[in-house]
Amino acid sequence: AFRKCTSLTHLILPNSIISIGDGSFSKCISLKQISIPDSVVSIGEWAFNECTGLKQVNLSNSLKSIGEWAFSGCTSLSKIVIPKSITSIGVSTFADCTSLTDVTIPDSVTSIGNWAFGKCSALTKISLPPSIVSIGEGAFSKCYSLVEFEIPPKVTSIRNSTFADCSSLEDILVPSSVNSIEDHAFSGCFSLTEVILPRSLTSIGYWAFPSNTILTSNKNA
Repeated sequence: AFRKCTSLTHLILPNSIISIGDGSFSKCISLKQISIPDSVVSIGEWAFNECTGLKQVNLSNSLKSIGEWAFSGCTSLSKIVIPKSITSIGVSTFADCTSLTDVTIPDSVTSIGNWAFGKCSALTKISLPPSIVSIGEGAFSKCYSLVEFEIPPKVTSIRNSTFADCSSLEDILVPSSVNSIEDHAFSGCFSLTEVILPRSLTSIGYWAFPSNTILTSNKNA
Protein backbone atom coordinates (compact mmCIF):
# COMPACT_ATOMS: atom_id res chain seq x y z
CA ALA A 1 0.00 0.00 0.00
CA PHE A 2 2.75 2.46 0.95
CA ARG A 3 5.77 0.42 -0.11
CA LYS A 4 8.79 2.53 -1.03
CA CYS A 5 7.15 5.80 0.01
CA THR A 6 10.62 7.08 0.70
CA SER A 7 9.57 10.57 1.88
CA LEU A 8 7.01 9.33 4.43
CA THR A 9 8.17 10.43 7.89
CA HIS A 10 5.08 10.17 10.07
CA LEU A 11 2.04 7.91 10.10
CA ILE A 12 -1.13 7.73 12.19
CA LEU A 13 -3.18 4.55 11.87
CA PRO A 14 -6.90 4.67 12.78
CA ASN A 15 -8.46 2.35 15.38
CA SER A 16 -10.53 0.78 12.62
CA ILE A 17 -7.47 -1.08 11.28
CA ILE A 18 -7.35 -4.76 12.26
CA SER A 19 -4.45 -5.96 10.10
CA ILE A 20 -1.40 -4.61 8.29
CA GLY A 21 -0.78 -6.47 5.06
CA ASP A 22 2.37 -8.01 3.60
CA GLY A 23 4.95 -5.42 2.63
CA SER A 24 2.61 -2.50 3.40
CA PHE A 25 5.33 -0.10 4.54
CA SER A 26 8.41 -1.90 3.31
CA LYS A 27 11.36 0.37 2.45
CA CYS A 28 9.72 3.53 3.80
CA ILE A 29 13.22 4.64 4.66
CA SER A 30 12.26 8.04 6.16
CA LEU A 31 9.61 6.71 8.56
CA LYS A 32 10.83 7.50 12.10
CA GLN A 33 8.21 5.97 14.37
CA ILE A 34 5.02 3.97 14.30
CA SER A 35 2.33 3.31 16.91
CA ILE A 36 0.15 0.38 16.01
CA PRO A 37 -3.34 0.73 17.54
CA ASP A 38 -4.77 -1.98 19.79
CA SER A 39 -7.34 -2.83 17.13
CA VAL A 40 -4.59 -4.47 15.05
CA VAL A 41 -4.32 -8.25 15.53
CA SER A 42 -1.87 -9.13 12.75
CA ILE A 43 1.15 -7.67 10.98
CA GLY A 44 1.99 -9.25 7.64
CA GLU A 45 5.25 -10.52 6.23
CA TRP A 46 7.82 -7.86 5.28
CA ALA A 47 5.39 -5.18 6.58
CA PHE A 48 8.13 -2.81 7.76
CA ASN A 49 11.11 -4.50 6.15
CA GLU A 50 14.08 -2.19 5.54
CA CYS A 51 12.49 0.87 7.13
CA THR A 52 16.03 1.95 7.87
CA GLY A 53 15.06 5.21 9.62
CA LEU A 54 12.55 3.60 11.98
CA LYS A 55 13.66 4.25 15.57
CA GLN A 56 10.53 3.58 17.63
CA VAL A 57 7.77 0.97 17.33
CA ASN A 58 4.85 0.61 19.71
CA LEU A 59 3.07 -2.66 19.08
CA SER A 60 -0.62 -3.34 19.58
CA ASN A 61 -1.54 -5.04 22.87
CA SER A 62 -4.04 -7.15 20.91
CA LEU A 63 -1.48 -8.40 18.39
CA LYS A 64 -1.72 -12.14 17.71
CA SER A 65 0.82 -12.57 14.94
CA ILE A 66 3.85 -10.83 13.47
CA GLY A 67 4.79 -12.03 9.99
CA GLU A 68 8.12 -13.32 8.80
CA TRP A 69 10.70 -10.61 8.07
CA ALA A 70 8.21 -8.00 9.37
CA PHE A 71 10.85 -5.70 10.88
CA SER A 72 13.97 -7.14 9.29
CA GLY A 73 16.54 -4.61 8.19
CA CYS A 74 15.19 -1.84 10.44
CA THR A 75 18.72 -0.75 11.14
CA SER A 76 17.85 2.22 13.39
CA LEU A 77 15.48 0.34 15.70
CA SER A 78 17.06 0.08 19.18
CA LYS A 79 14.21 -1.24 21.34
CA ILE A 80 11.25 -3.57 20.95
CA VAL A 81 8.66 -4.74 23.48
CA ILE A 82 6.71 -7.82 22.41
CA PRO A 83 3.13 -7.72 23.73
CA LYS A 84 1.75 -10.49 25.93
CA SER A 85 -0.74 -11.47 23.24
CA ILE A 86 2.07 -12.94 21.09
CA THR A 87 2.94 -16.66 21.38
CA SER A 88 5.69 -16.96 18.78
CA ILE A 89 8.31 -14.86 17.03
CA GLY A 90 8.57 -15.86 13.38
CA VAL A 91 11.31 -16.42 10.84
CA SER A 92 13.70 -13.46 10.55
CA THR A 93 11.19 -11.10 12.17
CA PHE A 94 13.92 -8.85 13.57
CA ALA A 95 16.88 -10.03 11.50
CA ASP A 96 19.45 -7.39 10.53
CA CYS A 97 18.21 -4.91 13.13
CA THR A 98 21.77 -3.81 13.68
CA SER A 99 21.02 -1.13 16.33
CA LEU A 100 18.76 -3.34 18.47
CA THR A 101 19.99 -3.45 22.08
CA ASP A 102 16.82 -3.81 24.18
CA VAL A 103 14.36 -6.67 23.61
CA THR A 104 11.50 -7.58 25.96
CA ILE A 105 9.88 -10.98 25.40
CA PRO A 106 6.89 -11.93 27.60
CA ASP A 107 6.20 -15.38 29.06
CA SER A 108 3.36 -15.88 26.58
CA VAL A 109 5.97 -16.65 23.91
CA THR A 110 6.83 -20.34 23.47
CA SER A 111 8.91 -20.36 20.28
CA ILE A 112 11.46 -18.24 18.44
CA GLY A 113 11.74 -18.88 14.71
CA ASN A 114 14.70 -19.45 12.45
CA TRP A 115 17.00 -16.42 12.15
CA ALA A 116 14.54 -14.34 14.21
CA PHE A 117 17.31 -12.12 15.62
CA GLY A 118 20.09 -13.03 13.19
CA LYS A 119 22.66 -10.27 12.61
CA CYS A 120 21.39 -8.11 15.47
CA SER A 121 24.98 -7.08 15.84
CA ALA A 122 24.55 -4.54 18.69
CA LEU A 123 22.67 -6.92 20.99
CA THR A 124 24.81 -7.66 24.07
CA LYS A 125 22.23 -9.52 26.16
CA ILE A 126 18.72 -10.88 25.81
CA SER A 127 16.61 -12.64 28.44
CA LEU A 128 14.23 -15.35 27.30
CA PRO A 129 11.26 -16.35 29.47
CA PRO A 130 11.05 -19.90 30.86
CA SER A 131 8.00 -20.49 28.65
CA ILE A 132 10.22 -20.90 25.57
CA VAL A 133 10.32 -24.50 24.33
CA SER A 134 12.04 -24.06 20.96
CA ILE A 135 14.65 -21.77 19.44
CA GLY A 136 15.07 -21.97 15.67
CA GLU A 137 18.08 -22.42 13.45
CA GLY A 138 20.33 -19.37 13.32
CA ALA A 139 18.01 -17.51 15.69
CA PHE A 140 20.87 -15.51 17.22
CA SER A 141 23.60 -16.12 14.67
CA LYS A 142 25.96 -13.25 13.90
CA CYS A 143 24.94 -11.35 17.03
CA TYR A 144 28.53 -10.24 17.27
CA SER A 145 28.13 -8.29 20.53
CA LEU A 146 26.22 -10.96 22.46
CA VAL A 147 28.24 -11.74 25.60
CA GLU A 148 26.06 -14.10 27.63
CA PHE A 149 22.99 -16.24 27.12
CA GLU A 150 20.83 -18.48 29.29
CA ILE A 151 18.90 -21.15 27.43
CA PRO A 152 15.41 -21.59 28.94
CA PRO A 153 14.78 -24.79 30.94
CA LYS A 154 12.22 -26.31 28.54
CA VAL A 155 14.40 -26.20 25.42
CA THR A 156 15.47 -29.70 24.32
CA SER A 157 17.63 -28.94 21.29
CA ILE A 158 20.12 -26.26 20.29
CA ARG A 159 19.56 -26.08 16.55
CA ASN A 160 21.85 -25.66 13.56
CA SER A 161 23.85 -22.43 13.71
CA THR A 162 21.68 -20.99 16.50
CA PHE A 163 24.62 -19.01 17.90
CA ALA A 164 27.02 -19.26 14.95
CA ASP A 165 29.56 -16.44 14.74
CA CYS A 166 28.58 -14.85 18.05
CA SER A 167 32.22 -13.95 18.39
CA SER A 168 31.87 -12.13 21.75
CA LEU A 169 29.89 -14.87 23.47
CA GLU A 170 31.71 -15.83 26.68
CA ASP A 171 29.07 -17.48 28.82
CA ILE A 172 26.32 -19.93 27.85
CA LEU A 173 24.11 -21.80 30.30
CA VAL A 174 22.88 -25.12 28.91
CA PRO A 175 20.03 -26.57 31.01
CA SER A 176 19.43 -30.24 31.83
CA SER A 177 16.50 -30.32 29.38
CA VAL A 178 18.85 -30.18 26.38
CA ASN A 179 19.53 -33.55 24.74
CA SER A 180 21.06 -32.46 21.43
CA ILE A 181 23.32 -29.75 20.07
CA GLU A 182 23.19 -29.64 16.28
CA ASP A 183 25.75 -28.82 13.58
CA HIS A 184 27.52 -25.45 13.82
CA ALA A 185 25.40 -24.44 16.85
CA PHE A 186 28.29 -22.43 18.33
CA SER A 187 30.73 -22.35 15.43
CA GLY A 188 32.73 -19.14 15.30
CA CYS A 189 32.12 -18.43 19.00
CA PHE A 190 35.83 -18.06 19.67
CA SER A 191 35.36 -16.24 23.00
CA LEU A 192 33.53 -19.27 24.37
CA THR A 193 36.46 -20.96 26.08
CA GLU A 194 34.53 -23.42 28.26
CA VAL A 195 31.03 -24.91 28.27
CA ILE A 196 29.53 -27.13 30.94
CA LEU A 197 27.22 -29.67 29.34
CA PRO A 198 24.35 -31.49 31.08
CA ARG A 199 24.32 -35.28 31.45
CA SER A 200 21.04 -35.31 29.50
CA LEU A 201 22.97 -34.54 26.31
CA THR A 202 23.01 -37.47 23.85
CA SER A 203 24.35 -35.91 20.63
CA ILE A 204 26.68 -33.13 19.50
CA GLY A 205 26.72 -32.22 15.82
CA TYR A 206 29.45 -31.47 13.32
CA TRP A 207 31.56 -28.40 14.20
CA ALA A 208 29.11 -27.55 16.98
CA PHE A 209 31.84 -25.75 18.94
CA PRO A 210 35.12 -24.00 18.02
CA SER A 211 38.25 -26.08 18.46
CA ASN A 212 39.41 -23.90 21.38
CA THR A 213 36.30 -24.54 23.52
CA ILE A 214 36.76 -26.90 26.46
CA LEU A 215 33.70 -29.09 27.03
CA THR A 216 33.04 -30.49 30.49
CA SER A 217 30.17 -32.48 31.96
CA ASN A 218 27.95 -31.17 34.71
CA LYS A 219 28.02 -33.90 37.34
CA ASN A 220 24.95 -32.53 39.06
CA ALA A 221 22.62 -32.11 36.08
